[in-house]
Order: sequence, then C-alpha cells, then structure tokens
Amino acid sequence: MPEPSEGDALHQHERMDRNRPEGHPSGYRGPLPPVGPAGDLPRGTAGSLVPAAVTALQHAAGNAATTSALAAGPRRPPRGTDLTVQRAENDSAGGGASVGAAEAKDVAEGEVKSVGPGGTITYPSVTSCLTITVYLRDGGKVGGHASLYKTPGGMYSDQILPAIKAQVGQRRVKKIDVSGAVSSWNPAYLKTAIERSDSAPAQKNDPDGIRAVVSSTLGRQAKKVSVQETRDGTLTR
Repeated sequence: MPEPSEGDALHQHERMDRNRPEGHPSGYRGPLPPVGPAGDLPRGTAGSLVPAAVTALQHAAGNAATTSALAAGPRRPPRGTDLTVQRAENDSAGGGASVGAAEAKDVAEGEVKSVGPGGTITYPSVTSCLTITVYLRDGGKVGGHASLYKTPGGMYSDQILPAIKAQVGQRRVKKIDVSGAVSSWNPAYLKTAIERSDSAPAQKNDPDGIRAVVSSTLGRQAKKVSVQETRDGTLTR
C-alpha cells in the first residue's frame, strides 16, 4: 500500500481540525476535565469551555504546579516550619548568635576552678594564702587557692596542685603565676599539708623552692612559673 503523501497528511489534519467541537484546543481527543474547585474558574461556568475559559484553566493549573514545585524545592523549608525558631536554632548551632559575656569566677580558699577564653578568676581575702593561676594557650585559665590550714569544705594545701593539673589536662600552657604570701610558705607545704605532717617544716621565704615544686608537680618548665609576694587583699587574674 503506498504511503500517504505529505499533502494527504496535511489534508487529514485540516479535516480533524474542522471536525473538533468549537472551543476545544487543537488535537483534543476526549472530553475536557471537570471544572476545578470554586475559585479556579468563575462560578456558573457550564457546557463547552470557550477559549477564554480554557486559558484561565491553564493559568490556574500552571500556578498550582508552580506553587507545588516551590514547596518541594530544596531551598524552601517544609510546610509548618516556624522560620523564627529555625533561625534561632541555626544561630546557636552555627555560631550566628551573639557571644555571651566572658566567665568570671571566685575561687575561695581550698578551691580550684577554671574559666574559658577571656574569663577572669578572683581570689578573695588573700592574706596567708598562695594563689596559683595557669594561663592556657587558648585564652582560658585554671586557678587554685591554697591555704596554710584546711578550711571547711576546702582542699588541703597538698591537694591544690594535683587538682590544677587534672583540670589543665593535655592543654597547652602559656605561663603560670604564683602570687600571695610567699614569705609565709615553705615549699614543702605544697607537697605535704601542715595538718598531715608529723613535723611540719618552718615557714621560710623561698620563691625558687616554690617555683620548683609548682613546675615539677604540674609537669611544666620552671621558666614558665613566676612567683611574687603580694599585699593582703583580693587578687584578680
């Protein structure tokens, strides 16, 4: 059977176009879909859709598809997401929130505490005591307040340096400051508290001996340790 010529195909297309119901799009093969919910088309539309109605339907379908695609897009949060809460959570997780004030802690006699970068440590009522402050490379500090005699709830003088060492851990140390009543202490009090010693050695002013005990117990170089006598009162580091 001979294949239809290009002209025959064109004539057939024209015949189909003449036979289609008035107002139907070209190439239509069946009944139009029912009218959508109220609001998609003017209320009261009936019978065959006129070209203007078809255009309105196409626009409505296109708008709905666009809205659906946007809702499913990767940059749009899921429906029902509270954007205010989401931003707050992201700020906390990603560092977008404002940084709070630096830590400030009081370290009483017999206590050891630490603060983060930029923080300060205050030692109240330093009279016959020694304060040991370790300055860390990351900006934080670890401080201990050693008293000649144990205070209620506090540590013995020979427990202060081990507690400082435990809090420093493996972090890098910038320097160590020992301040207070240096002349009232014997370096031995940092290794064995007066109350725990059968025969406590006498007090003596020995800054070098204190430096040696501090550097040895904390496992740091002696050149990183400074020892100084200070007046009675409150010290802040």
